[in-house]
Amino acid sequence: MDNRVPDITLNKDEMRLWGSLALQGIDNAMSGLATMVNREIRMSSLSLKQVPASEAPDLVGGADKMVIGIYLAFEGDATGHLMLVHQPDVALAIIDMLLGNEPGATRDLNEMEQSALGEMGNIIGSAFLNAIADALSLRLQPSPPEVILDMAGAILDVAFAEILQQTDDVIVAETSFGTSDRQARGTFLVIPSFNFLKVILSHAGVEK
Repeated sequence: MDNRVPDITLNKDEMRLWGSLALQGIDNAMSGLATMVNREIRMSSLSLKQVPASEAPDLVGGADKMVIGIYLAFEGDATGHLMLVHQPDVALAIIDMLLGNEPGATRDLNEMEQSALGEMGNIIGSAFLNAIADALSLRLQPSPPEVILDMAGAILDVAFAEILQQTDDVIVAETSFGTSDRQARGTFLVIPSFNFLKVILSHAGVEK
């Protein structure tokens, strides 16, 4: 028996609502990151889209592209997945920013460097979820962050395992960010489960 939800397409008003909440969360996440590194963090783009799960790796350069991902799941009143994805050279540049190093100082992803990326993921993920939880009076609890070096397709498969039991499509909020001086750009993927979207819309007075 197929228990998947056949359609999670959001109409224009629902996508606008989701976009407003995602923007609040991302703004809060960027503020948390700025506090961590003690410098201004600028969000250069925000994109909301619904794509087939099979095409989602294209958002980060393709399924065979080697990337460094920082992955968090969350639970509570709703479930979903948060992921920061970087090209390896960009991740090393971000580590330099996080640790206050000179550009180019970090060349390997050792325990200390992984810890710095994990802490960044924890701050961004928690700040994002806190903004949405406060806006809708929800309880959302992130898992400890996991830093993964692998091909983009393999990393995203972790987040999509649950979602693909429900639907063939995923709805993502994608943003790029960085500092004005380092020009280090990361991609923040918010991958809500159908349950998450349903709870958000319900708390906003929209039945799905």
